[in-house]
Amino acid sequence: MNKKNILPVFLCLTFLTVSAHPLFAAESPARGKVPTGINSGRMDYDAEAQIVSFTGDVHVQRPDFELWAEKMTVYLDKSDAKPAGAADAEGMEAGEIDRIVAEGNVRMKSDDRQGTCNRATYYAKQDKFVMEGAPRLRDGKQSVITGGTIVHYFSANHSEVLNNAGVVFYTPEKTENSGSKSPIPTAGGQGKRQ
Repeated sequence: MNKKNILPVFLCLTFLTVSAHPLFAAESPARGKVPTGINSGRMDYDAEAQIVSFTGDVHVQRPDFELWAEKMTVYLDKSDAKPAGAADAEGMEAGEIDRIVAEGNVRMKSDDRQGTCNRATYYAKQDKFVMEGAPRLRDGKQSVITGGTIVHYFSANHSEVLNNAGVVFYTPEKTENSGSKSPIPTAGGQGKRQ
């Protein structure tokens, strides 16, 4: 191997090592640079297609959420990457994250929200998280949302269910000693109508 071939190989291996490190960053125009750390058993990078694939105990960590899955594919924005045909090693530079697709036993955690599903897609530019395949989103101890597809917008703190929506709300249990009066009139005593 001559010196001309060593530099591109070294830089490619360096990129793969750095991109697997927790400091791998995604840049969002609305929020500036947001660090996205991804750890897994294996990683494959296709510079021409701008796709990074992770398999085996995949864990994504960002300031706004964490994500776990069996398999994950990161699609990079090709318009941000250097030209693939560039003669120098800079041709291997990756673009920013366009979307992350997680598959297989997907779990998500964001603040006090926790979700599970079979497949989830995070769209970086819209800051949108789409859960499909038996999705379930729990908002602390207040509610559980289920449906065909759940869409959560992190910046707006807004969720929507696109089909077969189901929600369970948890309210405090009332006891006899709580002092609250029943809105239903009773046969004897105060609630009796005349």
